[in-house]
Amino acid sequence: MRADRLYAALLYLLCAVLLALAPRVLAVPPSAPTVLAPANGASVQIPFTAQWSAVSEPGVIAYNWQVSTSSTFSPVQKIGSTSTATQAAVSGLANGTYFFRVQAVNSGFEQGAWSAARSFTVSGASAQAPGKAVLDPPVGYATFHPWESMRFTWSAVPGAASYIYEASTDARFPITNTIRFDNIPQPQYGFAIANPEGSYTARVYAVNADGTVGQPSNTITFSVFYANPVPPAPQPTAPAAGATLTLPITFGWTHTLNPQDSGYELQISPFSDFRTNEVPTAVQITPNSYVIRSLTAGTKFWRVRSHQGMASPTTTAVTAWSPVRSFTVSSAPPVPVSVTPLRIPLFSGDDTWVELQLSGPVPSAGGNVALSSSHPAIVPVPATVAVQGSQAWTQFRVVAGQVTAPTPITLTATYNGVSASSQFTLNPPALQSITFSGAKVSAGVPLSGVLMLAGQAPAGGAVVSLASNTPAVQPPASVTVPAGSYSAPLSLPTSDVSTQTTATITASWNGVSTTSTVTLMPAPHPLSLTLFPATINAGQVSDGLVTVDATATFDQYLRVSSNNPDLLPFLSTLVVIPAGDNRGAISLIPKNVVAQTTVARISVTGSGVTRFADLTVNPSGTPAPAATLSSFTVTPASVTGGQSATGRVTLAQAAPAGGTSVALGSNLPGSASVPASVLVPQGATSADFTIATFPSAGTTVQLSARLGDTILFASLAVTAAPSGPTLSSLALSPTTVTGGASVTGTVTLTGAAPAGGASVVLSDNASAIVTPASVTVPAGATSANFTVTTAGVSAATTGAVTASFGGVSKSASLTVNPPATGTATLTVSASGRGGERITSTPAGISVAVGSTGSAAFAAGASVTLAVTNGRDAIWSGACSSNGNKARTCTLTLNANGSVAANVQ
Repeated sequence: MRADRLYAALLYLLCAVLLALAPRVLAVPPSAPTVLAPANGASVQIPFTAQWSAVSEPGVIAYNWQVSTSSTFSPVQKIGSTSTATQAAVSGLANGTYFFRVQAVNSGFEQGAWSAARSFTVSGASAQAPGKAVLDPPVGYATFHPWESMRFTWSAVPGAASYIYEASTDARFPITNTIRFDNIPQPQYGFAIANPEGSYTARVYAVNADGTVGQPSNTITFSVFYANPVPPAPQPTAPAAGATLTLPITFGWTHTLNPQDSGYELQISPFSDFRTNEVPTAVQITPNSYVIRSLTAGTKFWRVRSHQGMASPTTTAVTAWSPVRSFTVSSAPPVPVSVTPLRIPLFSGDDTWVELQLSGPVPSAGGNVALSSSHPAIVPVPATVAVQGSQAWTQFRVVAGQVTAPTPITLTATYNGVSASSQFTLNPPALQSITFSGAKVSAGVPLSGVLMLAGQAPAGGAVVSLASNTPAVQPPASVTVPAGSYSAPLSLPTSDVSTQTTATITASWNGVSTTSTVTLMPAPHPLSLTLFPATINAGQVSDGLVTVDATATFDQYLRVSSNNPDLLPFLSTLVVIPAGDNRGAISLIPKNVVAQTTVARISVTGSGVTRFADLTVNPSGTPAPAATLSSFTVTPASVTGGQSATGRVTLAQAAPAGGTSVALGSNLPGSASVPASVLVPQGATSADFTIATFPSAGTTVQLSARLGDTILFASLAVTAAPSGPTLSSLALSPTTVTGGASVTGTVTLTGAAPAGGASVVLSDNASAIVTPASVTVPAGATSANFTVTTAGVSAATTGAVTASFGGVSKSASLTVNPPATGTATLTVSASGRGGERITSTPAGISVAVGSTGSAAFAAGASVTLAVTNGRDAIWSGACSSNGNKARTCTLTLNANGSVAANVQ
């Protein structure tokens, strides 16, 4: 099998494998990014940078973005795409209000949902943008036919490297209905419109060397219709009417108002009514002149017209014929006029056609013209060249040989005893150029280029010396252009550099030198190399992702290698980090059959830093490895932007010594952010982490957890914060009580409550705590109190009271203790008479003579007693605790007024 066919077969196999595996790797389209900049409603000047959050699902390869003057994006005025960069420079917008949105695309070319739109207003252009051009009316006229070439000019803009031209039948210039030409080098352009017919509006933009597009020019209008008029006929200018001429003859005429590329048609006939033409009609003539090299002798008539596009069955798109002119071709015997090589200058080994022109036609039987060369050994010519009957022109081919010095060559043609000669110089082969693939290259990777000669290398080849002005580029001492070849490829090793380095490569041969300069840029430092999946079966595909320490400003390269090239025959030796990104992708495609499980170590290197990752390849049919993550959950599933949520990862088995690190990701880090990883401690099966959210217009964030070859996803809805006041704080006083006591709660808002008040929802999570269902903050107030009651408990209980308002919840802890333990004493000092009573303050005891009563009191509390006769207090006493245990005082009032006390 030929090498090119083998390559094609392998490429086809690679594509087939990728297509077969894509549905299994990409389960769902990517989720929507979040637009981060410009801010909603912002006023900007072009150019500005639009930014959005990254989508974390595997396989995302690009982002598409759109700009429209409508929030429904109907129509879309501007589109763009990045590789994996999450920002784009936006320019080329007129003043006005616009909307921006973005979507992600995965490697299966599935397009994700569009982000929520952001509005912005363009107020002008900064100094970074080029100025506006002034667009002129179309050249000639503004009424064209389908397929008629139109020409436009505009004013040059200082600093413009190129221009963009747009035309549309919709003055809003929607993408789907706009003709657009870019990279126009000069302030002029021509094109044709096939369809649709209609009235068009056109404008142009200037573009500077950085690719920044200025604001659009003024607009002009033109139309394209089959029924549009045609311009007047061209007018003959040469040859003079009635002239007698020898060949060749140059015909000339005036341009039409809108001359067409390949639009003129010339007719030459021996009859004034052009019933037949002597030569086939000359069509598709671009300039307003044409050279005829062969005609028969005698009087001829000629005329010309111009085609102005395409006609319809009922219309015309061609001008009238010009006025007819006549001339006479001389009947004198033909003689040579010229013998001219078409390729000048000519170098050794070059070939060229040589044109032979006679002054008139040879006889109908034909004629042979004698040829000679002043150096037949190095520029051989045939002895004669045949000219067909009735013709005055022919051509023949010569191939130059090798010379070592510039050599004058004379070619001579002889016919009818008359000769004509031409002279040119045959040059020896010379060094022409040395070029490389880019002006900036990553140091450490080979520098690719081409060495070109003018002419073919002589026998033994051209041994060209190479030199570099820096050790960072190490060319070989020489490279040989093989004999008979015009060029030789170059691949020059480079070494890592710590700073930007300019390298000048010099090529020298036969006393002639040429140089080429490239800039070596420090290769990026690879931060990580991850493979997913890291364990596959033979014939499957693993995707590698390389991250580097900084966003690339141009396409940069890192070296890639494997310790098992036989296992990975298609592994590229380089990975590209696209401009504007800090990531690069590689595909790992092992051979289709392995006899046993095989591990290949993949390495990526840049600036002296190497990162490794191992790929395990099992025989076909090997069951997939068990999942390493069993679940990934987020609680709660919805929060208001600015609140936090909790994520939990659970392993399929307990973490080993040192714990297990699980990688985390968020597709919208501007809305919900997670740490880079969470560690499941040794012996544990799960670990929690905090998810921080930020104020948002409302979106759903897809979070990911990855361990080895298992990746799980969980969604978190981040809702918009309400426009009114929200809950600021919740306080309890006291925060520790004995069961049965009450507590005062206070809720505070971030602002005054609206009309009708603010109803704050209350709740608790312990049976010993009793909280009202809500508390109302009066209109205009910022806080309100409420009472929390408690119940007796046998053991200390801690619960929480929660308040919620305006999408914000706050909690406060409350501890309820059981009755205290300890001892108590009762001291009574009194005198009294029968019929007196003992009462307690606070209430709890009322004892009549001869009776008993009891009162319970808490640790640290006391009961003050009083003996009265119904009117006056005649003695008092106290029962108090000296410990931390609640006690009961049992009192007996004797008839003689004494008090018996029993404390338990």
